[in-house]
Amino acid sequence: MHQKYDLTLKKLLKDIPAKFLKILTGYETGKFLDIQLPNIQYWLPDLIIELPDCSILHIEIQSASDGTMLMRMYLYSALIFSQYGRMPRQIVLYVGNKPHKMKNDIGTYSYEIKDIRDINCSELLQSDKPEDTVLALLCNSDNMDVTITKILEKLSTLPIKTMNDYIVKLLNIADLRKLADKVKKEVKNMPITIDVRESTLFQEGLIAGKQEGLITGKQEGLIAGKQEGLFEGKRQGLLEGIELGLELKFGLAGLDLMNIVRAVNTLDKLEEFKNLIKTASSVEALKEFLSKSV
Repeated sequence: MHQKYDLTLKKLLKDIPAKFLKILTGYETGKFLDIQLPNIQYWLPDLIIELPDCSILHIEIQSASDGTMLMRMYLYSALIFSQYGRMPRQIVLYVGNKPHKMKNDIGTYSYEIKDIRDINCSELLQSDKPEDTVLALLCNSDNMDVTITKILEKLSTLPIKTMNDYIVKLLNIADLRKLADKVKKEVKNMPITIDVRESTLFQEGLIAGKQEGLITGKQEGLIAGKQEGLFEGKRQGLLEGIELGLELKFGLAGLDLMNIVRAVNTLDKLEEFKNLIKTASSVEALKEFLSKSV
């Protein structure tokens, strides 16, 4: 699953969206358990929850069909039983657009596959939990334009820092329904300014971009026998983070600066500009910096 979607959905579910969890399990709350299972070096389950009746719920989030899903879930069930002494109820929560083709049983073993689109978004929009509100975007809607408007109306009542974070989460998962542009347009029409400084996901995105750039750079450098690849990888990671920050904070006016930003050839200046985005109150302040850096 794409890291951006995976990270955002795990964060939303770990904040216990009460209405969504009740639709899924019959309970509005649960206790998250340690997901470091024995004998798993590279596979980590997405979520393990102990429900109020002391049963164990294991959830995997999938945005596309996975031919290994049955094997993975079967293995997870045995390891969870080994760890907690209880057989888990297992659900693959499917959030993709295309119909899934995953098998969910072999012999006497089976797990559940729940398509999030089988949930009516209006149920989640009745909740006071912002996690439920954001997840409504992925559910069934008779009129998605109206749904987006209702989601943003509910989020706009939150304290500014909290609202910023949930709108960034909403933007992150919007791509799953090809609604990113529509959501961005509606966010820009709101009488607020999205402050990316308080967004954990924005910071993680910058870190991930830099790390990916480092990996790309190292690989290219090894192949070419030069260090240029490492530099270019770091630079590309910074550019991706800068572009995200400009779009979220200043919209199209911010994105218009990217042609100038790409002309900046030093990593120190790009890093300095990235940090400036967090504190700048206007595009003009960013233009002034760039005029002295190119």
